[in-house]
Amino acid sequence: MAREPNPEHIVEARDLGGNGGPSYMSGVGGPWTNGGNDHLVKQARDYAVEFMEGCGLSPTPDAIDQLVRVFLPCLKIMCERGYEPDGGTWRESGRLGALSDARKKFMRLWNQAWKHGRHDDKDHAFDCINFLGFYVRHDVDRWGEWGEPAPPTN
Repeated sequence: MAREPNPEHIVEARDLGGNGGPSYMSGVGGPWTNGGNDHLVKQARDYAVEFMEGCGLSPTPDAIDQLVRVFLPCLKIMCERGYEPDGGTWRESGRLGALSDARKKFMRLWNQAWKHGRHDDKDHAFDCINFLGFYVRHDVDRWGEWGEPAPPTN
């Protein structure tokens, strides 16, 4: 049975980023991050508080914002992009493959944001977070189903 969220931890959508306007997450992030839909944002924030409290945490506004505006869009990607539901796609290359994929996503993000000042596309950031999440969860199999690379031949 769902518990009522602690009202002290609820922060209204218009408090995110100070302007209440459209968020930086158009497209990928989903409706929870769209400042134009206060009801969905508030609902997601309420669920975030309930989830964290259910896990024994005392949610702060920053933690709630992180869960709703970062981790929820990452999970949306995992649920909607057609990957193997049990993580088979990610397991193929093992944890080092996931680390390599995270590095590629980070370098693309770095190139767009740092070198070219583009901050409108957060897809690479979400993908990087997902790859790092797999790296953290997949701590046993270093090389995955692909196996260890062969040594160089001379």
